[in-house]
Amino acid sequence: MRICNLASGSSGNCTYIESEKTRVLIDDGKPLDYVLNALNELKVAPDSINAILITHEHSDHIKGISKLSRAFNIPIYAHTYISEILIHQLQVDKNMFNFFDSDFDIGDLHIQPFPVQHDSKYCVGYRINEEDAVVSVVTDIGCFTDSVYETIKSSAVVYLEANYDPEMLMSYPNYPPFLKKRINSDHGHLSNLSCAKAIEKLVHSGTRLVVLSHISEHSNTENLAVSTIASYLESKNIIPNVNVKLDIAHHEQRGTIFRITPTSKKN
Repeated sequence: MRICNLASGSSGNCTYIESEKTRVLIDDGKPLDYVLNALNELKVAPDSINAILITHEHSDHIKGISKLSRAFNIPIYAHTYISEILIHQLQVDKNMFNFFDSDFDIGDLHIQPFPVQHDSKYCVGYRINEEDAVVSVVTDIGCFTDSVYETIKSSAVVYLEANYDPEMLMSYPNYPPFLKKRINSDHGHLSNLSCAKAIEKLVHSGTRLVVLSHISEHSNTENLAVSTIASYLESKNIIPNVNVKLDIAHHEQRGTIFRITPTSKKN
């Protein structure tokens, strides 16, 4: 599998995942030109994309989908609970939608959606595997629950939200109190420290690569997210770049390309 985040944050989210036979995007909240340029950097033709998987209905995750789907005839997959909202918002031919309420396959990828706590109509993360090669994407979540952990534990790669620093959030003047409360709630977003505690558990399950995602442009920085998380992990005798690699999903640029290979295809 080849995995790469194309953009992450309140200005738009999109992640690319491919196996030997299948290519999917998770969300698309970016302008069409941006996504096409990012795919071109990966040498991926947009008409070769097999599906766009939607996590939830917030605009930073879906506002680019209509143009991309219509331009290249790409099917859209989303949970049944948000079917009416998406049909109304996206204005795409209904035949392009595939609504699910359980696991499903696209080509040689097995897709396992799972519910997460977020202030939307319904939000899912995704555990995606090609045989025993597993990547999990959890980029909007207010609380890292035991059920989420049980679903994604041992994933080779995890894209996990590290949205905000509490002190920066509370001191940011342009957020009203209700928004700060929402972000800081169990149905809002994950703080750097909460992300660190989740990574601690994941490392003990066997995960060795975590990509810090959906980092706020106003109440966090990439450096602060990394330093806070690294400091916590070190206090638990987990050494970054030794026991686990930490990477960044950037706001406005393609991230690192990662590759994981099923055991059957090694050597």
